[in-house]
Amino acid sequence: MSVELEFDYAEATAAMDKFSQEDINELRYWTQALDKSKYVPKDLTDKQLLLFYNACYGDMDKTKVCIEKYYNTRKNGPELFDHRVLKTEELRSAAEVLEFAVLPGKSCDGYDIIYHRLHDTEPSKYNLEHGCKLLFMTVDLCLTKRGPQPGYMFLFDMRGVKFGHLTRVSLSTLRKFFTYVQEAMPVRMRAIHVLNTEPVLDKLMLLIRPFMDKKFYDMLKFHNKNEDLEKFYETVVPRSSLPPDYGGTLPDTQTLHKKCMQQLQLLEPYFKAEEEQRIAALPDKKREKAMERAFKNLDID
Repeated sequence: MSVELEFDYAEATAAMDKFSQEDINELRYWTQALDKSKYVPKDLTDKQLLLFYNACYGDMDKTKVCIEKYYNTRKNGPELFDHRVLKTEELRSAAEVLEFAVLPGKSCDGYDIIYHRLHDTEPSKYNLEHGCKLLFMTVDLCLTKRGPQPGYMFLFDMRGVKFGHLTRVSLSTLRKFFTYVQEAMPVRMRAIHVLNTEPVLDKLMLLIRPFMDKKFYDMLKFHNKNEDLEKFYETVVPRSSLPPDYGGTLPDTQTLHKKCMQQLQLLEPYFKAEEEQRIAALPDKKREKAMERAFKNLDID
């Protein structure tokens, strides 16, 4: 099963600030010559390679490092990147507790916006691992449909986050999350805006700050519940790209979330093909274990 991304290659490359088909060809030859210990598939498509190339601004050395870290991170985090099927109990439950959306509009600077917040604020229902899995699926949804973009913004609403949520956080999952987002995710990360900050913010930052590099930390922007958002509308995200809860004109967050979950469900053939591509690239013993795990997941379903 081939890994098909939906965006148009010619349109995407025409819009990029730096592109050379010769560079993409070189990356393809490089992946095909890599040792299997790197876990990088030898059949990456030009569309897949283009995402890494764009994320690294056409720097070939950085692109190669990003590709290796991407596949290494996914190999070492099967709980976050394997068996991405919405009908499983864990993801069905997460989709009821959390809200995610690829917002239809863009930021003031033309960046794609990934939105997230709690829908059910009861801490006992929160699971960071499952939330991270859904977040990364949502990012992949955006990449698959829209292709390489000039930038990405995360828009997180902190309303309802309590100390009880922090007690359910796994340090191992946090480490994998920040490693992937900072070193391997094939996007140009531009900003993370946190709305409706809660009193627990200081404790949250004590928990996650050790996992952040300076570049990522400097992207964080916080907005309290009483903040006048007029400047935010003018310089960060226009009202036309925001749901009504934030003074915007888009549909409400639950409508956007349900549409996102429907799109993720339709994307299951892609998720399955991408996982199979990664498994096929593993050394024999690791591939056998990964296949056993995949079959067990099918039995559970």
